[in-house]
Amino acid sequence: MRRVGTCPGSVISTARLLAAGLLTVALWTTHARAARFEVVDLPDGNGKALLLSGPIAATDQDAFHTAAAGLDGSIVLTTGPGGNVRAAVAIGSEIRARGWTTLVPPQGDCASACSLIWLAGQRRMMADGARIGFHAMSTRKNGVYVETHAPDVDLRRWLTDLGYSYDTTATIVNTPAALVRWLDPIELRANGIAVDLYP
Repeated sequence: MRRVGTCPGSVISTARLLAAGLLTVALWTTHARAARFEVVDLPDGNGKALLLSGPIAATDQDAFHTAAAGLDGSIVLTTGPGGNVRAAVAIGSEIRARGWTTLVPPQGDCASACSLIWLAGQRRMMADGARIGFHAMSTRKNGVYVETHAPDVDLRRWLTDLGYSYDTTATIVNTPAALVRWLDPIELRANGIAVDLYP
């Protein structure tokens, strides 16, 4: 994996292109409600973080932007089952542009669209028992989620702009949409994704 820390403008431009192609695509989730954003204490009580939890809804990038306003050098706690890819990419792009860290809290699961947000952290961290889950995108047709790879090129371009290798992006998009590939820190590093343990 090449060093993460690319130009924020490049990441945001790619995010805009990706968003245009993801109007109807979401990573699989059975939830329809929006994510929750709030300022909370870090797990060790040493400072504050912005908590992003729950399923990602289509308008959550606006809620995240509002919650993030005025915060400096923040850590974003990410936990949730997934949701809207377009919103996740927009939130992730803002996190990277701000140079913020992402952290999955103790025993927390961050899957699907949540994992894209976590990947966008300038520094990515996991607490004890945390897991990151990846799988392919899907779109809803006649009330059923159907796997789709049409937007993969744009999603992989966004991930490449974040600094991830082609092989790493393949790991992220190639797990069947009906499954979740859960990775711990050792497996993440083996797949070219740098992660630090917290604390």
